[in-house]
Amino acid sequence: MKEKISRSTIKKIIASVLFVVFGIGLLGIASFCFTPERFHTDSVKDVKPYGVLAEPENTLDAVIFGDSEAFSAFSPVQMWQEHGFTSYVCSSASQYISLTESFVRQTLEHQKPKVIFLETNAIYRKMNTDNPTLAEAEKIFPVFQYHNLWKNLDPAGINENEDDYCWQDDLKGFKYIDIINPSRNPDYMKKTKAVKKVPGSNLTHVTNIYNLCKESGVELVLVSAPSTINWNYAKHNMMVKLSKQLGVKYIDLNVEKLGLNWNHDTCDRGDHVNYFGATKVSKFFGDYAAKTFSLPDRRKDSAYSDWNALKEKYDDVTARSKTK
Repeated sequence: MKEKISRSTIKKIIASVLFVVFGIGLLGIASFCFTPERFHTDSVKDVKPYGVLAEPENTLDAVIFGDSEAFSAFSPVQMWQEHGFTSYVCSSASQYISLTESFVRQTLEHQKPKVIFLETNAIYRKMNTDNPTLAEAEKIFPVFQYHNLWKNLDPAGINENEDDYCWQDDLKGFKYIDIINPSRNPDYMKKTKAVKKVPGSNLTHVTNIYNLCKESGVELVLVSAPSTINWNYAKHNMMVKLSKQLGVKYIDLNVEKLGLNWNHDTCDRGDHVNYFGATKVSKFFGDYAAKTFSLPDRRKDSAYSDWNALKEKYDDVTARSKTK
């Protein structure tokens, strides 16, 4: 004879089920609130990458993805002034490559750039877990990816209608920093045959990004921003190898002649370039991108008049640097 389940056991089972359902409900609500489309102008402070979602549809010629190495080095407004192509730096501090993949996916839903540049430092950032189950959970519950946004969130700014998302960044993702703090390691790119392997499942996310670009007819290019702390020749060798495996171009700005002065052009001892370094990086990179990918000059196109209007704002922001 089968034993009857006691009432107390039934209550425990019901309580456990309700707890799980309640937890899933909270994750769903949190994911709804913390997905970038739910924010507008004042709800998120200094979280620049989400501004790419507000750019008019199919108006970007190039998009740069990555972590803080990207937003400190590339100035889309400067490149517009010098070459006339439109670009956006969709990057955030300490960005995991899994989040980069998510940004690429969202961006390609609204934009069809000619080229996407993937800054390589994020490829080396070890994620908290390589568990595929958690990776799938991030897709279902975006709060796992965007949980750090609570630090910058103004609850009054949560938007009930994602179509109302309209915050645009006048610097197009670039972060202006004019602090000067010299590097202690200017000779960081000493040649070696060593190869620095990419950690864990990061290569899977890079492959996913490549496939997203291929499916959208967008060229993917790997690019390494200058950093005396985060980059070295062993990593360079790995990116050369990876670019060949994927069949994509790779440009390492650490080995190019940019004219950087590491006593002046960095804000944090060589970790990132400052505004002065960024002007040199953007000059070289803009020349490279415009020529290599035949990016259009839209400066005389009335449909892009808003970009011409950014010059005055950009000059206002960078004016204090003229005295340094």
